[in-house]
Amino acid sequence: MKDLISNTTGIQQLLQGLYQENAGKVKDTLEEIGRIGRGNREIMKALQEFLKKEQRMPLRILAAQTISKIRTDHPSSSEGFKKPNIFQCPGAEKVKRVEIIDVSCPHCHAKGTASVAGFEHEFACESCGKTVQRVVPESCIEKCPVGSECVGKERYHKYLKGRNLHK
Repeated sequence: MKDLISNTTGIQQLLQGLYQENAGKVKDTLEEIGRIGRGNREIMKALQEFLKKEQRMPLRILAAQTISKIRTDHPSSSEGFKKPNIFQCPGAEKVKRVEIIDVSCPHCHAKGTASVAGFEHEFACESCGKTVQRVVPESCIEKCPVGSECVGKERYHKYLKGRNLHK
């Protein structure tokens, strides 16, 4: 499989395995990517795109875990403000953490639980598939001058969108 990843066509073939109806095959693809994709920027980008589109929460969680597994840290520039480590900022940790919450779908009235990241203000109901909105809890990143640096611009904007929906 290493030879498959060494060329662009092979990478594309592997990444196509992410977009299947069969959750088992998607899970297998994510596990294979986790084994062989370390440091590959193209794969990282493809996984981030997958996260934007995928609605099945167990696969989203596995994809997020795969991203953290294959990510390689690059030394940051010493110029400018250095963002705090996630363990130094409880607000950023709260926004990034995946929580299990009790939900009642406003569409089909099914009750259950959902796994959502602290910055997500909407998720798909596992029963009917429709979008369910939730109130995003307040965090210090709203007022922090480097809040978007701490959690990443995309998460920061999703967090603010969720907070503004319910003000």
